[in-house]
Amino acid sequence: MSIPPIDRSALKEGRYANFAEIGHNAYEFVFDFGQVWLDGEAAHVYIRVITSPDTAERLYESLNEALLKYRDKFGTIHRDEQANGDNGQQT
Repeated sequence: MSIPPIDRSALKEGRYANFAEIGHNAYEFVFDFGQVWLDGEAAHVYIRVITSPDTAERLYESLNEALLKYRDKFGTIHRDEQANGDNGQQT
């Protein structure tokens, strides 16, 4: 079975996210993505994606495969940088 091409023509912009929250019920998964700063301000959620459990499981498998490839190429992912709010910006 051939996968049809992907149409990204409606995609307007990409947003950086260093915050993600996941919830679910019996019928769907809810993914909230946004940005948080360490100054005590609440996280700003930019997008919510609601999907079926089947699609969530396929997302998990794809993400796991991508992380394995990332680690093979770049090595260990250091969580302490994200925990300290380091998003690559210099002050």
